[in-house]
Amino acid sequence: MYGSLPERDDALREKSGPDRNAQDVMDEDFKSFLDWRLSGEVYHQGVGAVYMIAIETSSSRGSVALARGREVIRSLEFEASRRPSELLMEPLGEILGLVGEGRVGLVVVGTGPGSYNGARVGIAAGQGIGIVHRCPTVGICSLESLPTVRTGGRCVALGDARRGTFCTIDLNRGRLSAAPVLSEHLQFEERARVAVEHGEILVTLDEVSRLGLSKYQIRPELPSAAFLLESWLGRTDEEQEELARIPPQPFYLRPPHITKPTENLGGE
Repeated sequence: MYGSLPERDDALREKSGPDRNAQDVMDEDFKSFLDWRLSGEVYHQGVGAVYMIAIETSSSRGSVALARGREVIRSLEFEASRRPSELLMEPLGEILGLVGEGRVGLVVVGTGPGSYNGARVGIAAGQGIGIVHRCPTVGICSLESLPTVRTGGRCVALGDARRGTFCTIDLNRGRLSAAPVLSEHLQFEERARVAVEHGEILVTLDEVSRLGLSKYQIRPELPSAAFLLESWLGRTDEEQEELARIPPQPFYLRPPHITKPTENLGGE
């Protein structure tokens, strides 16, 4: 399945047709990933140009980046706190314009956590590029593109998960090392204390003042499309192949909150 994105579902139905299902399309996307890898080898021999595009829209500062081979050649940032679907188009169009006579072989998108709507916009845009250019779209947790996380040390990402709960996410060597943990503030503060005692660095996507941890040094940071590409390139061939098989979906801290409609007590 390609997740809950209506745009991707419609694309899958269109591409699938009466004799092909969504799994067939996913298999084709994975084959295109393998083709991209071969094309990248051809590029290094100077025969053609294959590019990678990264899109990060899960925070108040969006960014897009373009890489050729293993080098990021262009990165653009933009305000994305409101109307990310509109504000993304201009910088993304500029990045696509730089491809010129080459082709896009892979799209990397940040999946959050952060703004759920923003992450959906970035994923949908990336999948749209993938459909047009017949290339795979892969998702990477946006936390892996934080500057401090990219240094490779042990970090704990702290966040306000709303509804009276807070979130901690462990990262090590530039990757997620544990699933998110939701807790009340007392347990949240205890986790921060233990992290500091063990030399772990505290980072957050939120405003530090919202966390209620004024006694601790916490680094407020925002994700980066260029660092998303770095995270992708830092993976082994086997890790890239495994990731390419997984359709990108927003990073949920908790299941979506759905309010059931009230029953009609009038009997109608």
